Amino acid sequence: NKTVLQEVMDAAPTLAENEARGILGSFLFRKDDIYKKTGVLSGGEKSRLNLIKFLVDPPNLLLMDEPTTHLDIHAVESLLLALSAYEGTLVFISHDVHFIRKLATKVLHVNAGQVAPYPGGYDYFLEKSGGLIDERAALTAG
Repeated sequence: NKTVLQEVMDAAPTLAENEARGILGSFLFRKDDIYKKTGVLSGGEKSRLNLIKFLVDPPNLLLMDEPTTHLDIHAVESLLLALSAYEGTLVFISHDVHFIRKLATKVLHVNAGQVAPYPGGYDYFLEKSGGLIDERAALTAG
């Protein structure tokens, strides 16, 4: 059972410890929080830690299902900032309109077994679809 800091350092062995601490701090892991054992983390803390690990050792493709669930507003903003700088492909499903508006560059609307692509962001999708959507059926890709 590793600490939060050990998990991040293991995910990115070339990352300097002070950089890891800075990243952890931006995701609200401060002071003694970085020495917590991962087994005692809350659901939100585990989500934030997993996001950090993806960001310090990014894959080419990141699939996310409701990535803002269990995150408070500060953690969501940190996530948005980090994902905005991410150079890989993001594919996400979200009901968080603010999150979608900030990141989506393409929208795939899935409804009744049909997939309709929209080459713009969320506002483009709303404009072209007439704003009549079932948000539970929207798959957004950025």
